[in-house]
Amino acid sequence: MRKTKLFIKKICVLILILSTALLSACSASTSDSAEKYIVLIGEDPEITEKLSDIDLLVIDAEYFSQNDIARLRENGIREIYSYINIGSIESFRSYDTDFEKYTLGAYENWPEEKWIDVSAPEWQACTASRVDSLVQKGVDGFFVDNTDVYYNYPQESIYDGILTILDYMDHTGRKIMINGGDCFVKKYLTAEKNVLIDGVNQENVFTAYDFSNDTYTINDKSTREYYTDYLDFAMSHGCTAYTLEYATVPAIRRQAATYAAKHGYICCISDNIGLCLEK
Repeated sequence: MRKTKLFIKKICVLILILSTALLSACSASTSDSAEKYIVLIGEDPEITEKLSDIDLLVIDAEYFSQNDIARLRENGIREIYSYINIGSIESFRSYDTDFEKYTLGAYENWPEEKWIDVSAPEWQACTASRVDSLVQKGVDGFFVDNTDVYYNYPQESIYDGILTILDYMDHTGRKIMINGGDCFVKKYLTAEKNVLIDGVNQENVFTAYDFSNDTYTINDKSTREYYTDYLDFAMSHGCTAYTLEYATVPAIRRQAATYAAKHGYICCISDNIGLCLEK
């Protein structure tokens, strides 16, 4: 999914605009639902004064201060989750270069990332430190990315490493939302009693993004049905289901919102893969 990228973050600082369309599009935007869910992990603290009246906002709180988080709350942001990448290293984060020796392989479509061995105690300790920092800033939960490392490297040590990290998060009392990671989540919900995962977010259920051509389109039927079955399965195990769609065509945005509402998913629709304020 669709992670915060440094070059995107720089671009986004230049296009900080907010319109009524943002709040309507990045929500479970149906007439009978007031739930607002907005994902802006490509943004910097400059957005703090530009947002208000949001039920759940996802940001990359590494780049926000405790005061920034407090100000968002004053502006009517009811819950704030922070993006946290546990399954790969990103070259633009200062600490990740220290863990190159634990990398497992290249990350398709994201050249600045590499999959990492989540069973490495040093990586787990680094992640725990990041979790502690985010808790001190006052976030309510974690938007956990790249548990898909288990899909790419389906070893018990990887599965157990993810569980170790999630267990540490859980003991902070904050909520946990898994972004993607369907293979890990399905195994966990099948094999364990769910005491860790509060919600799951799936990107591109109704929509699709073509990295090669930088185009936004509609997903094929089989992929849509697979993700729908997955989200329904997660809901049956007590998880709240969220979808994150990417679309620029108004008709497709409406269709994606309607599809999510029909299935009981809370939906955010962004017009850009960088997850910045809408252009």
